[in-house]
Amino acid sequence: MASHLALRLHCGMNTASRFPVPLSAERSPWLRGHLRLPGDARLSAIALILAGMAKGESVIENLRQSGEADATMAALRQLGVSIAERSGRLHVEGLGVGGLLTAEGPIDLSTAGAAAPLLIGLLGGFAMTTTFTGLAPSPASEAILDFLERNGCRVRRAGASLELTGPRLGIPLDVALSEAARGLLVPLLLNGLVTAGRSVLSLPETLNDPAEQLFSLFGAGLGAERKAGGIRLTLEGLSPLRGQALAVPGDPALAVYPAVAALIAPESEVAIHSVALDPEAMGLLDALALMGADIEIGEQRRGGADIVVRHGALAGAPIPAELVAGPEDYAILAVAAAFAEGETLLRIGEGVRRFTLSEALRSNGVTCLAQAGALLVRGQRRVPGGGKVTTRLDPKLAMAFLVLGMAADRPVSIDDGAVMADVFPGFTETFEQVGASFSRGAPP
Repeated sequence: MASHLALRLHCGMNTASRFPVPLSAERSPWLRGHLRLPGDARLSAIALILAGMAKGESVIENLRQSGEADATMAALRQLGVSIAERSGRLHVEGLGVGGLLTAEGPIDLSTAGAAAPLLIGLLGGFAMTTTFTGLAPSPASEAILDFLERNGCRVRRAGASLELTGPRLGIPLDVALSEAARGLLVPLLLNGLVTAGRSVLSLPETLNDPAEQLFSLFGAGLGAERKAGGIRLTLEGLSPLRGQALAVPGDPALAVYPAVAALIAPESEVAIHSVALDPEAMGLLDALALMGADIEIGEQRRGGADIVVRHGALAGAPIPAELVAGPEDYAILAVAAAFAEGETLLRIGEGVRRFTLSEALRSNGVTCLAQAGALLVRGQRRVPGGGKVTTRLDPKLAMAFLVLGMAADRPVSIDDGAVMADVFPGFTETFEQVGASFSRGAPP
């Protein structure tokens, strides 16, 4: 039976694809208070897996409704784990470390995304045969399969179908990982968790993952020791896990949206509660810091840290391309640049995306100039706004220009707010909690 979470997710996708919802954001006198971001999709899958291997019941809040979560829940149910939703929380009755049962049929990975290498790494440590279907090749999944095969796991492939038979007596890990092998860390930890003995992973200092705190939270025998030039992680295999009540830390890739809103709306101060500190996703906040943003990151606890952002004057700056996760992330940086005095150079390549972003900025009274491989934005303290933005099914463009509307002189509208549902579910409700104002339909 499909979970209620999955049903709601699919309904949201259908709504976004069939029923465009025009939406406008108005200037807010201020944005103040606390907000929580939707849970990180990968950490949601990891929390589900650890809960499935813990003794007793775990209660999970703020789980990200996503393909990763749906695929992970479906896999765990096939492996004997009981999962139920009550009052917006997931209740997971775990089977204990090593207690997962042989799946009765193939496990479908077609929507698993980042959860695929996690499930492969975990089940490749069991002395049973598991069949997977729908596996889309990725560097992380190929790397973990190569590792498993070299360490005694029988791997058989037939197109998108994969069969794993773990070794009867697994060997504890003794592995050195580079920064480039970041995607292997958690799959290897899950494999070590179900392998008798002490596993050792040597990591560079820059390779830290908020998932490590989730392992510790559930009681995994995980230790860390700083060595010259790196960190030595040790993991006691088959150490018992205990059921927990927890909230999945917020998606760090979304933190930039309330951060920019607080920076550009006068008299604002926003505290973003429990954000996963994933270095790869924090580059956008680093880009804002180059513009002079007042951003304070607290101590990391239970996999997340609070981030406090205060309004202040921003200054234009060249933004290094390595700080930007993807081309779609330039939209929110361009909104920050529109309010930053001086010139900000965004190294976004030529094409439809840059053209669409330029048109959206100009429709709101922002001066921008296309250059070779870049977009130059000339910012000012006050932005006229009043533009009507065509999102072209780009959720990050939609979110960015709603943020602009929160501080512009006139309301800013987008043609379809429904496109945000999969990337930032509850966007408008989250911002309304701190003082933002939205209305359906384009302003006159």
